Amino acid sequence: MNNPLNTAEDYELFLYTLTDQFPPVNRSTITFVRRGASLARVAGKLFLAREIRLVVRERIVFHRLPALID
Repeated sequence: MNNPLNTAEDYELFLYTLTDQFPPVNRSTITFVRRGASLARVAGKLFLAREIRLVVRERIVFHRLPALID
């Protein structure tokens, strides 16, 4: 997968396999929720070493590909 934003399915797979692809990510609560044919919401947290938490909130627009994070 070169660009995870090529399709909604690619980005969803990318998000749900973050812990497999990036060893520094210990745990993820990120969810990908479709809001129609051309819109999705991403929200959750990434838990890293040393108690670092990254809060993620994205609005993804898929009306043109690759998608845009708005």
